[in-house]
Amino acid sequence: MTTKDEFLSNIQNNLQKTHLPDAHPQKPPVQKLPEFEPEALIAQFTQEAIALKCEVYRAKSEQDALRQLASIFAQYQAADFIAWNDEYFPLPGLTDKLKTQGFNCRSVAIPHNGRQRQAAMESLSDVPIGLTGALAGLSDTGALALQSGVGRSRLASLLPPVHIALLNVKQLFPTMAHFLRAHPNAARNASNLAFISGPSRTADIEQILTLGVHGPKSLHIILL
Repeated sequence: MTTKDEFLSNIQNNLQKTHLPDAHPQKPPVQKLPEFEPEALIAQFTQEAIALKCEVYRAKSEQDALRQLASIFAQYQAADFIAWNDEYFPLPGLTDKLKTQGFNCRSVAIPHNGRQRQAAMESLSDVPIGLTGALAGLSDTGALALQSGVGRSRLASLLPPVHIALLNVKQLFPTMAHFLRAHPNAARNASNLAFISGPSRTADIEQILTLGVHGPKSLHIILL
């Protein structure tokens, strides 16, 4: 009968004789993604976003975009708004141009101190409109990709009941795969990366859908 020591010795000897092949790094297969015509991307994005209860506008010019914005403000009888910094909009000097039309941009600078922070948040609770740019749009789903960071406060897309996003049509991508190929470090280069698919929505146990419970009730997208 083989003793325990002999048994373990046999295993050890056999392991020493076993040759393991060298590991070679394997590159992931290169997937060729199909390309799409710009107008087709715009049409598909618009269709999908509308299906998500978004309001979508195609601005013919900067002035047309400003007219669309003024019309949305009038629709909600809004005078105040919060917004990203101007460099993150596809329309130069946007907040100043809105100010010249009589609209007031409220500060989103929130202190770190507990009481001051709470007071600042409460002071913004009545702001009706949040204005943001967008990193990209996904045509197959109608979703917007928003990066947060310095000058791109998340409050603008989360706190007010109405969210208006301005998107350059050159930043429309057919699918998530196309977007990730163009922006592989999108999440790493921001404090937050969110994909927004229409207004905030939730449903209770009876599957009754309600908009605006956990965020904006309305989402307007202006394509430039």
